[in-house]
Formats: sequence, structure tokens, C-alpha cells
Amino acid sequence: MQYIQDRERIVRAILKGHGTVGNDHPISPAYGADHCKELPQRKYDPDKAKWHLKKSGFSSAELFVAPVIPGVEEMSLFMQANLKKIGFNLKIKKVPTDGYWGAVWMKEPLNVVTWNMRPTANAMLSIQFGPGGNWNDTFWNNERFGKLLKLSLAETDQAKRYEMLCEMQTLVHNGSGMVIPYHVNTLDGVNDKVHGIPNQPLGRMGGGEWPEFAWIDA
Repeated sequence: MQYIQDRERIVRAILKGHGTVGNDHPISPAYGADHCKELPQRKYDPDKAKWHLKKSGFSSAELFVAPVIPGVEEMSLFMQANLKKIGFNLKIKKVPTDGYWGAVWMKEPLNVVTWNMRPTANAMLSIQFGPGGNWNDTFWNNERFGKLLKLSLAETDQAKRYEMLCEMQTLVHNGSGMVIPYHVNTLDGVNDKVHGIPNQPLGRMGGGEWPEFAWIDA
């Protein structure tokens, strides 16, 4: 599923350029120095996808899709078309967002998810992939990853901490089973009379804290 993602085309055609290519871990370049820039970008490779799917023994699957983030429905249909070309039947089951997080997410084998950024890379990796975490989407439990999470919190040497963060991102990229083909830009739309809404990558409209800071010209 990771190799069948035509990531550049998704960002260009579906997001209209308002996003960045993902590399199957949640730490995008928006995290600044914590983003592991050395990790090779996973490329669109239908032949590898076909090989892995054949090895798995599966020829079909059902993906539950709710419009939880811009582009996810279109991306799923795009993935379905690419998989069809290599002989895999991906069925798309569209479901409403109402009740999705309780009835579908982490309940069905294949489902979509969206995450807002957290203030630090360690916080994001911990809440989404920490061993035994309540929101560990793929139920991935990696002993080395859990050890690095704790060590990186106590590490004051930036270079050593970066090495730990890079290793954690690599472990997620290679073994977690999560497919992250793109990251959506945080876009805010306001009127010239609206002021005080901060640029906040943790979420739209000032990270949801706009009522505390915004005002309107009379």
C-alpha cells in the first residue's frame, strides 16, 4: 500500500499544491530541525507493490473512508485505480464522519485517519506510535522505538537527540504499517476586518484558539 502511493501527483492534482509529500511517518518538514531529512523518500513503485501484495496472499481488501481530511476520498479512489492496474481489488466503503472515531477507526482493518500536529516531534510520535498507546492506529509495538522515546526526552545534546528522532522516524517508516502519502497545509481564510488570528501549524484557525485572540473592526 505504501509503494502504490503516487505522492507527487496526489499533492499536485488533489491538494492543488497545498501540501507536502509524506514519507510514511508523521514528522513532516513543518517540525523543522526534528524532521529526519536523511531518510530516503519512498517512491511510487507499482512493481514492488505488486510483489508485496502477491507475497501477502491477498488479492482484495475493503477500505473504510470518511471525509476526515481534505483529499482523503479522492486519494483513496486514486489508490484504488492504481491497485486495479496491478490486479488488486480495493473496495471503497464510504462512511459518514458522524460516529466514525468510535465505530470505525481502529475497529476495521483498513481505515483512514487524520492527525493535527503536536508541539514537538516526540509528542507526536509518542501519542500515535508509543507502545501500548490508546491511539496507536496500527497496534504497532516496537521495543526499540519505546526505548528511544524515553531516551530522547532526557537527551540535552541536540545532535544525539536528532539521531534518536531519525531512528524513530525510520522505524515507523519501515515497520509500523502506516501509510502517510501526504501532509495537508494548514490554510486559514479571513476577512480584512478580522485580526488577531495567529499562524499556528498545530491546527486551523490558530490551532482552534482563535476566540481568545481574534477581533473584528467595527
